[in-house]
Amino acid sequence: MLLKNFTNLFSFKLIFLVIFLLPSYSENWHTSSGNYKSLKYSELEKINSANVKDLNLAWIYKNGFNPDEDIYFRYNNQATPVFTGKSLIVTSLDDNIISIDPETGKENWRIKITHPAGKRGLTYFDDNIFVPSGVGIFVISEKTGNFNSQYGKEGLISGKNIEVTFVPPIVLKNKIFVAHKSFIASYDLPSGKINWKLDLNGSRIWSGISFDNDTDTLVFVTSNLVSLIGDTDIKNDYSNSVVLVDAFTGKIKCKFKDTIHDHWDLDMVGNPIIDNFTTGNNKQKKLVYAFSKTGNTFVVDIEECNLFNKDHIEKILTDDNSPLKDQIYSNYQIKINKPEKLINLDYDLDSYLKYISNDKDNFDYIKHITRNSKSGESYIPLSFDYDVIMFGLHGGPEWPGATYDKTNNQIIIPTNHYPWIIRTYFVCCAPNKKKINRKIKEFFNNLSQFKGHSIYKEKCQSCHRKDKNGLYIREFQGDKYVPSLNGITKSNKFNSLDSVKKFKFSHKYSSKINMSENELNILKNYFDSRDKYLVENNLLITRATWQLILDKYGNFASKPPYGKLTAFDVNTGLINWQIPFGEKKMHDGKLLKGDINFGGVLSTAGNLLFATGTPDKNIIAYKSSDGNELWRKKLEYAGSSPPMTYTYKGEQYLIVNSSGGKYYGFEKEMGDAIYAFKLNYK
Repeated sequence: MLLKNFTNLFSFKLIFLVIFLLPSYSENWHTSSGNYKSLKYSELEKINSANVKDLNLAWIYKNGFNPDEDIYFRYNNQATPVFTGKSLIVTSLDDNIISIDPETGKENWRIKITHPAGKRGLTYFDDNIFVPSGVGIFVISEKTGNFNSQYGKEGLISGKNIEVTFVPPIVLKNKIFVAHKSFIASYDLPSGKINWKLDLNGSRIWSGISFDNDTDTLVFVTSNLVSLIGDTDIKNDYSNSVVLVDAFTGKIKCKFKDTIHDHWDLDMVGNPIIDNFTTGNNKQKKLVYAFSKTGNTFVVDIEECNLFNKDHIEKILTDDNSPLKDQIYSNYQIKINKPEKLINLDYDLDSYLKYISNDKDNFDYIKHITRNSKSGESYIPLSFDYDVIMFGLHGGPEWPGATYDKTNNQIIIPTNHYPWIIRTYFVCCAPNKKKINRKIKEFFNNLSQFKGHSIYKEKCQSCHRKDKNGLYIREFQGDKYVPSLNGITKSNKFNSLDSVKKFKFSHKYSSKINMSENELNILKNYFDSRDKYLVENNLLITRATWQLILDKYGNFASKPPYGKLTAFDVNTGLINWQIPFGEKKMHDGKLLKGDINFGGVLSTAGNLLFATGTPDKNIIAYKSSDGNELWRKKLEYAGSSPPMTYTYKGEQYLIVNSSGGKYYGFEKEMGDAIYAFKLNYK
């Protein structure tokens, strides 16, 4: 009896030690979103709202690589580090995977792999680091820093016709789930043999995958199709959707679409969040929260596979009369009212012009550059006869997604809100000697003999280019715009060939060009002949692109704030608090509150929210219950991914990836640094 009691007591103490003395999963950070539920939340609370003011720099790790302007196509290092319990694993812009000491920041080892190396994160499992790349998943031993040859082919898991993968995989004991550019697949471990593959028909997974081990469900969100305008024959049933997949069969459990026939680049973004949430009836329910650039938040019951918030969805009637040949537009889109909508897509140009009406020069400038545009509502069909202005093309929510602040039962998410202009135009591929037939080659050769060609070469070519395809600086780089002149006579958008007066007006903010009426007529005849031939021989290709709308000072052409942090209550779906995020000095010396942001957020049990990613280079701590700022530190470069935290030898560390960015509004310089903060460290 005594022996039995002793055995029971020993067993209890052993269980106690296992539960309370061994590191919990939350103390580690095994994938870039914290765990497979993608909560970006830590149970750690040694650093809390009462003492965060005492948070100081512990160490800085610098890779030693200083990226130049032309390094690949990357804007920054977007991978949140992972913590294994023994080491901190980081990526670098020059495609190294690096292990550093979590206490000192000293480098343990590094290994170079194929670009892009862990662009948006890593996964740690069973003493190995799993790194997404351009050729598959590399498996690296944490202990040695070498490829683990027991996995795949010499440490590389790759399938046939492999595509680049940006996001961290989901790794289980004998399975790995990988999001490739346009499909998701399951592979056996350690062999790397493919189990199943789900083709997404041109849609992509930009943000990441989440996983629920209770229901064996993979959850992800998808982009639009490859291009804004394209073949309508392509099945788009996976595009702009939150998708739930059986992890072990690859079969679709359910999926829910946001934007239908997306021509505006309104992807769904961010890792979906999975957890047991306290809902409106105060009951626990396992739900998925998924986010869209449209500002809609989808709430999915993962067990029943239906929309938990379906009663709060309404249809918005839209214009489905496409001005573009063979393009399909839906006659409705959806609006989700609960949780409260994060942004409004509608851009009101008239309202903005009233806002800046006292500044005549700026007013005239905006009026001029938007003269061929439509705005004022969402989902305006694209056309060759006008441009479309709206919010949302790069947020609302951005790719890093949200955090679930379990302490306060709220979801917190950063958003952007600045206008974009979508331009539809024709391009013509330059004559390819290998592919173009003799008749077409002769035509292009003869064009050079036309008098109009010499006028174009002298007065137009330096801006509109030799191929006449113009210049469109896309996405984050600014608003530099020189229109394509291919198909100019087939569009009503540009009528500057009609008269010298219109010609001069259209070039009002360009370099002065002297053009006589006679020269203009010759030029018009030249384009008439050229366009006719291009149309008859099916050589015009339809394109659409999006650009920032900037005012004459280089500011976003909308009312600030441009960036916000928003917290909404999971129980009610209502916004708890909303604050501007990021600061910038404007052209008139005034301080703008609420700037562009591309970093991310972390919440902790210490009633803290950490946020970074603004051009002012700050990492800021807020009291997560009310959004009040408690602490801030300036980094050398802007934070470029969500922060993370861990404990080591009894100390809690806050880690920020600082690499800056090449986005508009950020400094051109980039770095490759990891910052570590801890309490009372000098």
